[in-house]
Amino acid sequence: MNEVQSAPVDPAIIAICRARLVHQPVEGFLLGRGVRFAKIMFIGEAPGAHEALEGKPFVGQAGQEMNEYLERLKLTRDQVYITSTVRSRPYKDKVLVRPSGENVISRSNRTPTKAEILAHAPLLDEEIRWVRPVILAPMGNTALHRLIGSHETVTSLHGKLMEGPVQQAADPENPGAGYVFSPETYKIFPLFHPAAVLYNRKLSTLIEDDLDILARILGG
Repeated sequence: MNEVQSAPVDPAIIAICRARLVHQPVEGFLLGRGVRFAKIMFIGEAPGAHEALEGKPFVGQAGQEMNEYLERLKLTRDQVYITSTVRSRPYKDKVLVRPSGENVISRSNRTPTKAEILAHAPLLDEEIRWVRPVILAPMGNTALHRLIGSHETVTSLHGKLMEGPVQQAADPENPGAGYVFSPETYKIFPLFHPAAVLYNRKLSTLIEDDLDILARILGG
């Protein structure tokens, strides 16, 4: 059995990508974790507070939902690879005033910007090339748009198996070069992000149906 680990991304690539966001409101840094030649490579949006603190993907509330995804698929974390489009937690600070008059800062997650996603694009490219998964499963619009562009949404594509090239950094050392599409084709199965159900429980049935379709695809 393959060892659960982070893809061995070139340290020079990691340094370049981290340097691009050094002045941005992000914190922490982590790579994905899982196995090579995984049945599925799950791609989320970005680490949250728990992930940034522990250095592992999907360990907070969304991580509990992620575990339910895996349970329904009859898979474990040592059979898949889990990663994200951005590796540092994007945050926003808000000043709150306590009844005592004291100002405190409340830090919350935010959606990464297109520039932040592109800044870390070479990391995901390296992971995909190393893992060589059977299926890429972008979870949420951020991950879906990172792979195929912004012309579709998870709402319109969830539960459907697609096949085609994916976007990759045109020049790992120059984010200004933007994206190009890969010469390789991949099977892609978009899913709702595990955190989505925390805000909209009505999605539960849709998510379960999608996971059942995915399980049948894997079984077939």
